Amino acid sequence: MPEAVSPTVSLPQDPAVDATIDAGRLDDTLAVLGALVDECRLELADAGLRVRAVDPASVAAVALDLPADAFEAYTAGGETVGVDVDRLADVVGLADPGDTVRLVLDTERRQLHVLVGELAYTLGLIDPEAIREPLDPAEMNYDCPAELTIAGRDVSRIVDAADMVSSHLTLGVEGETFYAEAAGDTDDVALAFGRDDLAALSPADVESLFSLDYLREMVRPIPAESEVAMELGTEQPVTLSFPVADGAGEATFLLSPRRSVA
Repeated sequence: MPEAVSPTVSLPQDPAVDATIDAGRLDDTLAVLGALVDECRLELADAGLRVRAVDPASVAAVALDLPADAFEAYTAGGETVGVDVDRLADVVGLADPGDTVRLVLDTERRQLHVLVGELAYTLGLIDPEAIREPLDPAEMNYDCPAELTIAGRDVSRIVDAADMVSSHLTLGVEGETFYAEAAGDTDDVALAFGRDDLAALSPADVESLFSLDYLREMVRPIPAESEVAMELGTEQPVTLSFPVADGAGEATFLLSPRRSVA
């Protein structure tokens, strides 16, 4: 018999997906996705949640993996659904601290039931075939020989400082120094991090220019206390990888360079 959650809403008897997760974890996960896209595919495999999405301009991409053990309860069998990220985030945002969110998929009606405390919200799903899926950043071949690990708060500080003077940011490595520079009409800003300032560094002389419009959105969901793994090349995309959901999962942003560096 279907499970009734209100006089007008009943859950399917044997749902294809039935998952319960801490509301804060899900909210953090959706913030990562919402930094680049309004809608995306959710791949709900046995092993957990997997998302690969690209922004409408094909300039930036996000990859996110949240394993089944990041959930308090998780049952899924490989379904892929399309969701409105902003709308789902708005519903999850109604949760109180410490609440859990239960997600129940009704494949017959193409609906996702979102249960938060006393709230039962039925979210209409998007046809996943209507959402373009990018390549997995891990499967893309780029020449990014410089690798480093930096504190999340330092990544935010770099972007905030550059945003004061310009709409673009140069990231590079020279010798054993990672640097960030931005030049405006009247003011310039530069930050430099030596090996001792970084958690890890595999140096190579590289430099690329990036749009701050994208970086500004990408750094917002990165926890200040987290470590961010960065890969850089010359006139190549930059990748930013960091933990999500209290370290239970991982996300990676990829951003294409703005233009050639003079």
